[in-house]
Amino acid sequence: MRKTAIILIAAMIALSAAGCGNDKKIKPKLPVGGSIEDIPNFVIQGFKLSSTDKGVTIWEIEGKAAQVFELKKKIYVQDFLMKNYENATDYSTLTGKRAVVDTGTNFMEVTEHVRYHATNGMILKTEKLSWDDSKKMMFTDAEVIIIRDNSVLKGIGLESDAGMKNMVIKRQVKLTAKDIQNVMENE
Repeated sequence: MRKTAIILIAAMIALSAAGCGNDKKIKPKLPVGGSIEDIPNFVIQGFKLSSTDKGVTIWEIEGKAAQVFELKKKIYVQDFLMKNYENATDYSTLTGKRAVVDTGTNFMEVTEHVRYHATNGMILKTEKLSWDDSKKMMFTDAEVIIIRDNSVLKGIGLESDAGMKNMVIKRQVKLTAKDIQNVMENE
């Protein structure tokens, strides 16, 4: 037992001596990318982010999680709801699985299960949508489905204002209107 204790003490002294005198600085291992810009400054769960102009709320985002990268000027958001205010009481909503917000310009790219409900009753469905906050415009090159009342408008690519009052579908436009179908079937 005594020999084991002496061997154990000698091993501990040897290990600690080997660590001393090593002036080599420890370099922390960074996540994928290997750059300080790839490490989030903040990781947030259950958050609310607002954009205001002279005390008036322009938009709000509530989300399940977000990562803030101050050096990149980006916020990565997951499972969110955005309210885009037209005035103090009326707002459109935008939901999606993922979004990237540029904190310098408030330009936002939304992907996966994107849904936009405009105040005029139109519903936009797509898998990718960009929001240009400076122009108050949204656009995509992906497939879009727009629903209003009994009409469904499909196409590829879209440019629109926030209220979906002035919109352009770029190509492969197809309109299906239930009321028109009923009239044509009865003739």
